[in-house]
Amino acid sequence: MLDWIDFFFKASILCGLLTIYLLLFKKNALRSFSDYLLSTFILCQCWTILLFILVYSGSILNYPHLYKSAAPLTFLIGPLGYFYVRSVLFNEVAFKKIDLLHALPFLFVTLNYLPFFASSTIDKLGVLTATIEEAKNIAVTTQLGLLPETVFYIALTIQAFIYLLFQWALLLQFNKAFKVKEVEQQITVVTRWLKVFTLANSAILFSLIFVIILYYSNQGLIEEGQMSLVSNYLLSFSFFVICTYLLVNPQVLNGLPFVKYTKKKSELLSDELVKEPFIQKNYTKEIAQLEAYFTTPNYIQPNLTISEVAVATQIPIRELSFLINSFYKQRFSDYLNDMRLAHFLTKMDLATLDIFTIETIALASGFSSKSSFYRAFKKRYKKTPTTYLQALHPN
Repeated sequence: MLDWIDFFFKASILCGLLTIYLLLFKKNALRSFSDYLLSTFILCQCWTILLFILVYSGSILNYPHLYKSAAPLTFLIGPLGYFYVRSVLFNEVAFKKIDLLHALPFLFVTLNYLPFFASSTIDKLGVLTATIEEAKNIAVTTQLGLLPETVFYIALTIQAFIYLLFQWALLLQFNKAFKVKEVEQQITVVTRWLKVFTLANSAILFSLIFVIILYYSNQGLIEEGQMSLVSNYLLSFSFFVICTYLLVNPQVLNGLPFVKYTKKKSELLSDELVKEPFIQKNYTKEIAQLEAYFTTPNYIQPNLTISEVAVATQIPIRELSFLINSFYKQRFSDYLNDMRLAHFLTKMDLATLDIFTIETIALASGFSSKSSFYRAFKKRYKKTPTTYLQALHPN
């Protein structure tokens, strides 16, 4: 059974790391504020699951100083989920100063475990040996910090419940306030994803409640190791749902870039200004900026990224990605390849082919390699370049 459990949890971690790669490290990744929030959220989940694997398998004995390192991180998961939903819905690009207060539970739990973190390796191994040999959940009843462990299980459950309420409130508020036909499709796609994200987080909350109910109703289950299994199964399953949904539906990462803010006089304080969100409907100016950029030879430079185009056109990266997806019905890479292919074809005539090879002209049009050029050409024109050019110049 351990092999199957081990495989399931490792698959969840691998899926999470792949999602982080797509969010932050893949070429032309948007790397927006919300992407960093989501990546941190996923990383905290990965570390929590990894520590469970190490404890359950007994491998934690090789890394005793890692034990309980996931406990403070679990108090970041709720706030990060809330900040992520808020940043996507309202296109936020940074934390507010008051948001720092949400890190207080994380700091408090870290301070609580400092005595254990500072204890000797022998003391840690003693706790770990008892945890592994006597009962998988002995840490639930053994006080390792300044306060009893059950205090933190209950506090974590209450915290998760509060932040889930915040997330649902944001989603309901947004759905009521922003019903705009011009961008209805993207709003539907993104809010559907955020509901899946929030529902998956709700499963984590239910697992915590389930653990507490089991603990107080039948403490004999502690000795059988059932508590950690049930809660961590639900944690990993919900985490797996979040990551796979993103991998299957990457378009949700474009977010809602058309949500803007306008300054308005506060109704409470006459000398204060507040930011009020609204939806921008007209993108004529941004489209003109984008098309003007592609009339210059800048786009034929190899390895051009969406972030470089965003800087050159002065269009925020998420907004630029949304424009290309919505108005041109393409991903940035396909749109860029089409522009380069059009440039390639303007250079093709019999005189040019007598001097240069197809591959040479393709590289001069911005393609990084022969294979990427042939792949893009066949995808766009359903023919190889040679066949296409023979039809274009039969003689």
